[in-house]
Amino acid sequence: MLQDWFQKNSEFDYFLVSKTENIYYFSQFWGSFGWLLISKDGKKTLITDGRYAETAQRLDCAFRLFNADFTAKFGKSITRKVACEESLTLGSLEKLKKYFPKADFAPQKNIIETLRRVKNDTEIGAIEAAQDHVDNVLLPFLKVHLKAGITEQSLNFKLQQVLQSEGKFGLSFPSIIAFGENSSRPHHVSGERRLRLGDNILIDCGTTHNHYCSDMTRNFVFGESSAKYIAKYEMLLTAQQATNAKITAGASSQAVDQFCRDALGPEAPYFTHSLGHGVGLEIHELPNLSQRSDFTLQTNEVVTNEPGLYYPGEFGIRIEDLVLVTDDHPRILSRFPKDLLSFSEDGHVQILVKAA
Repeated sequence: MLQDWFQKNSEFDYFLVSKTENIYYFSQFWGSFGWLLISKDGKKTLITDGRYAETAQRLDCAFRLFNADFTAKFGKSITRKVACEESLTLGSLEKLKKYFPKADFAPQKNIIETLRRVKNDTEIGAIEAAQDHVDNVLLPFLKVHLKAGITEQSLNFKLQQVLQSEGKFGLSFPSIIAFGENSSRPHHVSGERRLRLGDNILIDCGTTHNHYCSDMTRNFVFGESSAKYIAKYEMLLTAQQATNAKITAGASSQAVDQFCRDALGPEAPYFTHSLGHGVGLEIHELPNLSQRSDFTLQTNEVVTNEPGLYYPGEFGIRIEDLVLVTDDHPRILSRFPKDLLSFSEDGHVQILVKAA
């Protein structure tokens, strides 16, 4: 994979990887400090400090300890042109030049991130396990904890505890819980707003399993709902489900985004962000599904489909699925129903809108 890039870019002898997710992708090493030096012949050398020495020795790659004499004993031996990630900060690049004083570093944009787009069976299994966990715990959690007077912050704290149950899963991002008018802000930070009868509830959450992420957004109602909210939910649901069917190998990400906006018709101006993004070792990775980025979707990519409608001061709705791209019929990894569920004060659940 990376060797194909070396063949096309023969002026480079090494690729020095510093981004945590990219190091893990090639070596299975995950730590707070490390570099991975990959040569054009495929040899991988992990560079980290003494905290990870035992871990590094168990990996299927060479190992160099970063210590006081690292530059003299190893760093100065790298005298060729070295590719590195464009995501490096200027400060980090200056450190690399200090420890590899004879190397000629040249930042490259999204080389490894592009390789990571297509997932293998192990990666897909990890993403699916993370999503299955969310699917399994969310409804029982809501039945217990949706009570009048609970704050967004409190509900969010309790949800994040449940999502990380028994330490088997991490959080792929800080969960979003928004009540009522707060849901009109797509990335609302949960606050002290208390839940009241008649509120809509937006929940965007995900977990990690073996470092791979999941992502899903669902909407609920506490008590009765307005006719306007139900009508907008039905409209968005129809467009979102139709768009799922368009997420197939060979499709243009830009065209898929536009299809959803066209499906929303006159409501499209209230859809104020991109349609989706890739998911893997990072919660936001390539490809982007938006009006500004045009990727050709590939088999075994995992992406989100998350259109939203946001009415400032009233409410917002976002329906988000996690989708595995296939050659024909995309596989929806988020199994939690997209029915609009209403919760009563005593925990009774009623379906207000049934998803097809």
